[in-house]
Amino acid sequence: MTYHLLLKMGDSEIRAWKHLSPQRKAALSVHCEITRGRKRPNKDKSAPIEYNIAKIYSAIAEDFTECQVCVVDITREPSLRSSETQSLGNSANGYALWVAKVNELHAENAKVRPTLIVNPSEDDDYNQYETAILTQFDAFAERYDLISYRASVLHDEGFIDDLTMLADRANAFVEQGKRFEILLDFEFVQASTAPLHAAYVAPLISQIRTIIPHASIVSLGTSFPKSVTDVGDEERDEFRLEELALYEAINRAQNQPIEYGDYGSINPIRNDAFIPVGQYLRARIDFPTDKKSIYYHRVAPNVDPNTKKLISPRSSMYKAAAKRVMADASHSPLRGSWGYDKIVEAATKAPEGSSPNFWISVRMEMHICRRLDAMAQQATSSGLGDT
Repeated sequence: MTYHLLLKMGDSEIRAWKHLSPQRKAALSVHCEITRGRKRPNKDKSAPIEYNIAKIYSAIAEDFTECQVCVVDITREPSLRSSETQSLGNSANGYALWVAKVNELHAENAKVRPTLIVNPSEDDDYNQYETAILTQFDAFAERYDLISYRASVLHDEGFIDDLTMLADRANAFVEQGKRFEILLDFEFVQASTAPLHAAYVAPLISQIRTIIPHASIVSLGTSFPKSVTDVGDEERDEFRLEELALYEAINRAQNQPIEYGDYGSINPIRNDAFIPVGQYLRARIDFPTDKKSIYYHRVAPNVDPNTKKLISPRSSMYKAAAKRVMADASHSPLRGSWGYDKIVEAATKAPEGSSPNFWISVRMEMHICRRLDAMAQQATSSGLGDT
């Protein structure tokens, strides 16, 4: 069983990936979503915002060579799009720009594999729509042993029609010993909604099994909120990983198990386009447990009531948060984890990082380690060996 990890390629996600051990990287199928980069410096205030995604291309080529495969995709999240990502998704000539970009990335990193893009222009009629997708599939089928298709399962009711259209080609592709995988992306999964989503998707999976019987099917999503206080208290709380509960609920209803994927416990909305909240931001450290949950501790700043100046350095706030994390009843050690080592270090001496971005990387690296360790333990207990 493979763990599928979707990365939206923000700085904190790339940092988390770089600190993951080679052994754990080798156990992952990574889906790198090409998103906008950070805003380019521009002194002309009237000029449109431009984003540079060269750093993301460079990371795909250089940093994702140790995973099982590096499936590349274009973001579907509106806040992460740019003129560059829009151009890549152009349907003209069988998505020629996208096919060329995938081939270019594959030439630099042999682990790269494609995701089929379905993004017809408003002027395309049905024949143009069909021809563009099939032409794209044929171009990828000639070169690659894996083609991925990602469906926004809760918002795109037409994806079954796409799979029906692709069925003959996909089945022939699989019969050649190659792999056609379908990611059922639930995106942000709200708390306590796993049973509802599992019941909704069950007949859709049955349809997929009928159309393309030997396709690999993956459940994908995230339940990490944009703000933890949306689901918990101000200083400390704990919530379960709803995407994991969803995956388990789906598999209980299926004769043929599907595979697990998530966003590395990252919220889909990147916050680098918003105005920083400033010096009064609370310091927060999150801790993924071995009980399918995450707890957090937040430390409020000490502010002079007269001058309104921040008295407590941010490093001391993170140190206090780390101490509370280590003393929490839900804490358990996590061996071989860079993120865990950073929390232990912060609780005993000066923290290495004093920004939310750094501690997002810590949470993410630990979350990936937890899920991989749990899957390996489950495989061992079932007699299937390591995953």
